[in-house]
Amino acid sequence: MKGLLNLPSLGLFFFLAMGCQMQNVVSYKILLVNPSFTSSHLFVSSKLLKGLAKMGHEVTMVSSFPQSKPLKNYRDVVLPLDIDKDTVISDMVKNTKNPWYMITRMIERLKMYYDITNRTMSNPEFKQIMDNESFDLVILGLFSNQFIGLGYHFKCPVIIISHIKPIYSSSELVGNPLGIAATSNTFNSYGRPMSFLQRVKNMLITCSEILIINVFRYIDKMYYDSNFPPNKYPSFDEALRNISLVLVNHHFSQGNIRAHVPAMVEIGGIHIEEERDALPMDIQEFLDSASNGAILFSFGSNVKSSMLPKPKLDAILRAFGGLKQKVLFKWENDDLPNKPHNMMIKKWLPQTDILAHKNIKLFVSHGGIASITEALYFAVPLITIPFFGDQLSNVQVVLAEGWAYKLNFDDLTEESFSVAVEEVLTNPQYRNIAQEKSRLYRDRPMSALQTAAYWIEYVIRHKGAVHMQSHAVHLNFWQNNSIDVIAFLVVAAIFLIYKFSIAITKFLWKQLKKKLFARKQKQM
Repeated sequence: MKGLLNLPSLGLFFFLAMGCQMQNVVSYKILLVNPSFTSSHLFVSSKLLKGLAKMGHEVTMVSSFPQSKPLKNYRDVVLPLDIDKDTVISDMVKNTKNPWYMITRMIERLKMYYDITNRTMSNPEFKQIMDNESFDLVILGLFSNQFIGLGYHFKCPVIIISHIKPIYSSSELVGNPLGIAATSNTFNSYGRPMSFLQRVKNMLITCSEILIINVFRYIDKMYYDSNFPPNKYPSFDEALRNISLVLVNHHFSQGNIRAHVPAMVEIGGIHIEEERDALPMDIQEFLDSASNGAILFSFGSNVKSSMLPKPKLDAILRAFGGLKQKVLFKWENDDLPNKPHNMMIKKWLPQTDILAHKNIKLFVSHGGIASITEALYFAVPLITIPFFGDQLSNVQVVLAEGWAYKLNFDDLTEESFSVAVEEVLTNPQYRNIAQEKSRLYRDRPMSALQTAAYWIEYVIRHKGAVHMQSHAVHLNFWQNNSIDVIAFLVVAAIFLIYKFSIAITKFLWKQLKKKLFARKQKQM
C-alpha cells in the first residue's frame, strides 16, 4: 500500500529529473573572434570554447591557431599569419632593458592587430559565415573591439573575454569601478594599503592608461567604421555600450581586491582542467624516478629557451648540472650542447599535467599569467625571470605573497641562478605559502568553467541581460568619478565665499563710514 502511495511522488520526481536534463541539453550557437599573432592570448578563449562544446553548444573559433585534434561541436576558422613571430619575440628578449625598442615594438604589434582585423573581415570563410549564418552569442577578445559590430550584425549579445587581470579597458566596458585609492593599478602591483606616494603614482599611471586606451579607442573606431559602415550599423560608441558581460582571467584570492559590478565575472584558472591527462610514458618514468624531486623549466609558448644567449644558457645548464634533482627542460631544438646528465629536454611539454606530479618541487618560469596560475593551482614554488608585458606585474604580485623568487634576466649568472634554486628548494616558506595560496584559490562554489558557462547561458537566455548593465557605462571618466561634480562644488564654493566676502566687506565699510560720519558730526 505504501509503495502505491509513493507512485505519484516517484512520477513527479521522474518528470522533474527529465525536465532538468532537457534544460541542460539546450544548445546555443556561439562565435568567438580573437585574432592574434600569439597563441598565449588564446589559452583562456580556447579552453572556454572547448568546455562549451563538451556541454553541447555549437562553437566557432576565429583565430590563427586551430586545435591540434578535431573536437565535436568545435569549428576552427583559421587566419594564416604572415609574420615571423619568433624573430619578433627573440629581438624583444635581447632588448628587454631598451625602453625605446620596446615602445617601437609595441607600436608594431598594435599595427599587426589592426591589420589582422581587415584580413579577418575579408577572409572568404568568415565572409561566408557573416552572409549565411546566425549566432546566439558573439564573444570577442579584449583587444578585438574593432569587431564589436558583429553583435548587431548577428542580432545577438556580445561578451568580452580577457586573458589578463582587470584593467581599465576591460572595466570601462561594463562600468566597473576602478577604486584608484584602494586598488593598485594592474601595472603597479603595489601592496595594500598603499602609501600616499603610491596612491599618487597609482593615480598618474591610471590616468596614463586611460589616455592610451582612449587613443586605441580612436583607432578602433576607424577600423570599426570601415567594416561596419554608419549607414547600416550603430556608431562605435553605441556598440561599446552594448556589451553584456566581461569575463576576466582572475580570482580575488590572487590579491588586488576590487569591487565588481554583476557584469564583470572572474573565471581565473578556467584553462586548468580538473581531470588530468596521462603524461607521456618517458616523462612519467622520468618524474617517477626523481627520488630527490624534479624541476620544470619553461618560458611558455612565446619566449623559447633556444632564444637565450649562449652565456646565459650555459650558466643555467651548469647550475642545473650540479643538482641532485632531475630537470625537465623545454628546448625547441633537437640537440642541446652540454646537456647535464640529470636533464630531459622536450620541444613541447604538457605543463599543467607535469605541475600536477607530486615530485615537482620548483618551476622556473617567465611569469606569464597562465604559468603563474598553474603553479598557484598546484602549489609549486616559482623562480621567475620576466621579460616584458604583463610578466613584470604578474611577478610582483607573487613576490609580495612570498612564494616566488625573482631573477633579472640581464643579471643572470651561474652563481645567481644557483643561489635562487638553493633558496627556493631548501627554504620551506616558499612551499608552505604556495600551499596556503593554492587552498584559497581552489576553494570556490563552482569551477571557473561552470561559472563562465552559467553566465554565458544567462546572457543568452535573457537576450543580453540589459538589467545587469551599470549606468556607469553611459558616463565618461570625469562623470563616473564625480570629478565634474566636485569641480562644480569647488567653483560654487569659491564663488559663494567670494560673494560672501564682498558682502561682508561692503557691510563693514558701511559700518565704518557711519562711525566716521557720526564722529565727524560730533566734532562739528
